[in-house]
Amino acid sequence: MARARIRLDETDHKILSLLTQDAGLKNKELARLVGLAPSTCLVRVRRLERYGFIVGYRAVVARSGLGARVEGWADIRFKSLTPELTREFTRLVEAAPEIVEAHRIAGRSDYVVRFCGGDMMAWNAFRERLETLGCDAEARFSLLIESVK
Repeated sequence: MARARIRLDETDHKILSLLTQDAGLKNKELARLVGLAPSTCLVRVRRLERYGFIVGYRAVVARSGLGARVEGWADIRFKSLTPELTREFTRLVEAAPEIVEAHRIAGRSDYVVRFCGGDMMAWNAFRERLETLGCDAEARFSLLIESVK
């Protein structure tokens, strides 16, 4: 069912906000925080899942714990982005563990990717793999200096 078919009330928004902050929040604690009985809270969470407002739960892992000493984002722009190139690029980023996020965007670039690797040589290796696609691409890397939020 589509999201547009149900209306979210204040309690639904509170549930979504709390789970966004801590996806591991136990139902009993979540229920207490939103002022519902645990069984009622669980029904609401399941409804939010069923209607696609909650699409998954995940752990946020410190990249330094994975050996990543270099983190940043790259804007990637192709001279001519074709459907085949889109598929090839998608396969490339899916196979690259150092690319932890990739988004197709509108604007000056075609994609923005988040890179978390051991060093700049790992970034250069990714760029070389990008060049093997046989396309004219520009990749501009911005190094993360400090996270402020």
